[in-house]
Amino acid sequence: MLVVGPQAWSAPQLVEFEVASKNGLQRAWFSQIRVDHSKNRVTNWTLDKDLLLALTSTGTVHAIKTETGETQWVAQVGNPSYLSTGPAANADLVAVLSGSRLYMLDRADGHLVWSRALGIVSETSPTLSETYAFVAEINGRVEGFPLEDPKASVWQNQSAGHLYHPPLVTGEFVAWASDQGYLYLGNAVRPRVLFRIETHDEIASTPVASGENLYATSLGGYLYCYAKSDGAELWRYSAGMPITQQPVVVDGRAYVASEDPALYAIDATSGRHQWTAEGVVQFVAQGADRVYGVDRFGTLLILDNKSGTLAGRIDTGMGISALANEQSDRIFLVSEAGLVQCLYEQGASEPTWYLKVVDEEEEPKKEKKKARPAEEELEVPATDAPKEQPAEDAEEEDNPFG
Repeated sequence: MLVVGPQAWSAPQLVEFEVASKNGLQRAWFSQIRVDHSKNRVTNWTLDKDLLLALTSTGTVHAIKTETGETQWVAQVGNPSYLSTGPAANADLVAVLSGSRLYMLDRADGHLVWSRALGIVSETSPTLSETYAFVAEINGRVEGFPLEDPKASVWQNQSAGHLYHPPLVTGEFVAWASDQGYLYLGNAVRPRVLFRIETHDEIASTPVASGENLYATSLGGYLYCYAKSDGAELWRYSAGMPITQQPVVVDGRAYVASEDPALYAIDATSGRHQWTAEGVVQFVAQGADRVYGVDRFGTLLILDNKSGTLAGRIDTGMGISALANEQSDRIFLVSEAGLVQCLYEQGASEPTWYLKVVDEEEEPKKEKKKARPAEEELEVPATDAPKEQPAEDAEEEDNPFG
């Protein structure tokens, strides 16, 4: 027990080996990032393949290797007293917003590559494609910042409605949703809006892509599935209660947690209902034969993969939460106090990857441009950038519907 001022702070606890083993799990590793509990806390955890990124309330980024728990690097970003959002990552960079500046860090060692002034403070995280950083503003504007030339003009698009969630970037596509029920899909490599979908429902989270489909949840209680090629609605599933979380798509199955609370497993291709698990507020991970979720008290729930019936539970203790992992079969339990632990199913010493991780040795070699010196702070106001026309005013040649 650590006393902080007049209040007592209780450190989150590790899941005991015996408890994990009894439920068919074992701990791969645990780690503690550097957090001064009297001054700051972890505000966001981001999982990106082989890296687990933690952002503290004072703008410190910690990069942890997901298979060993080793700290790869630690970097302080911006002014510790400013609001920080992120982090986001691509194959080479990690992005963080601090105050009204966008910071770009090297993914390998965390050194500052460049930063630039935005002219606004966004409360949502940035997202990265291989060529652009995208930032959504509450007033409905989405901006794209070129990664290779931070002095270049900024791409902008004004959406209908407010934007409360960061854009999704997947491959060559970028997508975002507004509170007026509009879902936008654009090109993330050469930014432009391809089409806009009107759902007549309030989309309540960042959309998710898997294969050729795009998935979105709504306050109306629907999980929507659209074709990325033309925006056609393929199917919709009604949970009967509002859905405020992102859907998770793993190995051909979509998971959504409604406000009941309940977790629904749905065939990602047909939209057919497979099972419902009552009391689950969040999907956590999918193993070989089991699915993992948490209840409203943070208890780790173990479900049968085929039926959704409860097969076990682990009390994780106060202050512990879980990450939704659609990338692999690993279970990550985290806390605001900086404790992170990784569990996996007994016998699964090698991770099962649902999202393919490209081996750098197998990846085609491509010449990278030299990083801009870290000390070069770029003062480029976003307001000088040319504005993209709203989707409804797009030129006919950019409209797939003619």
